[in-house]
Amino acid sequence: MSEEALLPSEFEARRELERELDELDNLWSDYSNRVKRVMDGWEKIKVKLLERISKVSSLLRAVNEDLEKIDVEIILGIASEEEKRGEKEKLIEMKNKLENRLKALQMFLEDIESRIVEHSEKIRTS
Repeated sequence: MSEEALLPSEFEARRELERELDELDNLWSDYSNRVKRVMDGWEKIKVKLLERISKVSSLLRAVNEDLEKIDVEIILGIASEEEKRGEKEKLIEMKNKLENRLKALQMFLEDIESRIVEHSEKIRTS
C-alpha cells in the first residue's frame, strides 16, 4: 500500500498510531528488562533466605528436642517439674520466637516468589 493513496487525515492517524505503538514497544522492552533485573536480584536474596529458613528450622528442631528431653526427665523422675520450669519456659519462649521468625521468612519467600512468577510469566508468554 502506498502512502500517497492515504488522505492527509489517514496519514496523520497512521503516524500517530505508529508513534503510540513505538512507545508501547519501548515500554514493554523496559518492563521486560526490569523484570529480568528483579528476577536476578531475587535469586541472590532467595538463596540467603532459604539458608536462613534452614537455620531457623534447625534451631527450632533443637529446641523441640530439648523440650522433649525435659519432659522425659520429668516422666522418668530424673528431674521434677519445678526444677525444670524455668528452663522449660525459656525454651518455650525461644520456640515461639523461632516459629514466628520461620513463619515470617516463609511468607516473605512465598509472597515474593509468587509475584516474581507472575511477572516472569508475562514476559515469557509474550
